[in-house]
Amino acid sequence: TMPTEIGRLSNLMYMYLYRNSLTGTIPTEIGFLSSLSDMSLYRNNLTGTMPTEIGRLSNLMYMYLYRNSLTGTIPTEIGRLSRLTYLWASSNSLAGTIPTEIGRLSRLKYMNPSINSLFGTIPTEIGRLS
Repeated sequence: TMPTEIGRLSNLMYMYLYRNSLTGTIPTEIGFLSSLSDMSLYRNNLTGTMPTEIGRLSNLMYMYLYRNSLTGTIPTEIGRLSRLTYLWASSNSLAGTIPTEIGRLSRLKYMNPSINSLFGTIPTEIGRLS
């Protein structure tokens, strides 16, 4: 389990907690990690939703959440991550549509939301990415 106290690590730049057996949810306090540039939480047993507070991570460049058991939707707040380059959220149980706010991620180079339960159309706003 990731404790809520993780939010006190305001100088943390790299979070490498991948390939463990972590359980529980991603705490909302993760939004206080204002220096975080790389969040690697892949291949764990994390459940719950992607907290909307992820949108506060203004320095985040790499988000690896694949191969967990995350549910819910991809939060629209993800569009606030202006430095995000890699978004890998495959092999979860995410549902809903890909938010149109993805089109705001001008630095996005790699996005993999495969092997989820997403539906609908790919937003046309994705065409803004170069």
